[in-house]
Amino acid sequence: MSSDRSKHTAHLLIFLTVLIDLIGFGILIPILQPFAAKFGASDMQAMWLMGIYSLMQFFFSPVLGRWSDRIGRRPVIIASLVGSMLGYLIIAQAENPVLSMNGKLSLVLLFAARVVTGICGASFSTAQAYLADITAPEKRAGVMGMIGAAFGLGFVLGPVIGGLTSDTRFGPSLPFYIAAAMSFLNALFCWKSLPETLPPEKRGEVRAKVSILGTMKRMGDTHFPAVLVSNFLVIMAFSVMTATFVIWAGKELGYSQRQIGLLFGFIGMIAIVIQGGLIRRIAKNGNEAKLALGGAVAMVVSLALLPWGAALPVLLGVMALMSVGNSLTTPTLNTLASRCGTVQTQGETMGAMSGAGSLGRFFGPFIGGWVMQIAPGRYECAFWLAAVFMAAAVVAILRIRPVVVAGADGK
Repeated sequence: MSSDRSKHTAHLLIFLTVLIDLIGFGILIPILQPFAAKFGASDMQAMWLMGIYSLMQFFFSPVLGRWSDRIGRRPVIIASLVGSMLGYLIIAQAENPVLSMNGKLSLVLLFAARVVTGICGASFSTAQAYLADITAPEKRAGVMGMIGAAFGLGFVLGPVIGGLTSDTRFGPSLPFYIAAAMSFLNALFCWKSLPETLPPEKRGEVRAKVSILGTMKRMGDTHFPAVLVSNFLVIMAFSVMTATFVIWAGKELGYSQRQIGLLFGFIGMIAIVIQGGLIRRIAKNGNEAKLALGGAVAMVVSLALLPWGAALPVLLGVMALMSVGNSLTTPTLNTLASRCGTVQTQGETMGAMSGAGSLGRFFGPFIGGWVMQIAPGRYECAFWLAAVFMAAAVVAILRIRPVVVAGADGK
């Protein structure tokens, strides 16, 4: 991919791929639990429906990343988009009158669909590896920030689309058909316009077993283990806050679901500004670890202060600080991870990062729920525990050693 125009087109397509995938995921946030409750799902089962997606990403992110190292990025991305389309169509069929007569069968379909979409959503790491293939190391913070901006925009648009389209005369299955259509169109665009970035002569050898721990061991002479642990702790802490915040803001502050959604939209918009543009200007080759450290410290402070955010101006200030911190930490950690891998292991490297993040998103809500169960009404305990996790991330980031690995530049 020699021309700047080709690279720009590829960047745009990968951005749209991640954005559409995140919109599809975000569509489910406000509607999956009540949708599952129609078929007799308990609150715990609904929680597992949300968590099983991230659990599948944890297991399959390294696998898909390694496959992309072996067979190329393009086929993995396209196949994952087609699989996501099938998963959303399966969810929509749970509302089928024939199937919904048996609530257990509908629940089985929902769980099966979440497994499928979780496996296919693990291709996010392949999208990161694709960008690393075509981007010089000193510019990777900017493109990783672009992925972060897609996350922010997806979480802003997705819940809005889901909320607006679920209560129409077309029935509650409409959002899932919309998500399926978006995945299909995305797959079609990638099939027609997305070039391959990993030619056969640069592909890695087949490895019988791929795991996060195995990747950490093989890359123990780099700063990758510290980056991976930092990524896990940051995302788990943020997920504890997210799960707790929704209940706390509703019960303690009296905010409606619409108002809570707007607050998360506020976080997302800040993420779009920083990760979509500002990070390109402030991230220079060699200062990514410092930016990650500063962002993590900002998140420790904001998480610790969050229980005192009852007044709206204070709450917005604390959430803004949190979003700034997260927007600085996430893309810089991914940039540092991308420099640990060679051309032949880039997919495996980013797959391990994505898998660690998925594990953090799986554990976060359960830890938040556990704290609220043993300390009813003491929401500040969950926020402070999240701050402790983030403080541990600060310690892990301090251990990052900026070692230059031969071939990490993808040349």
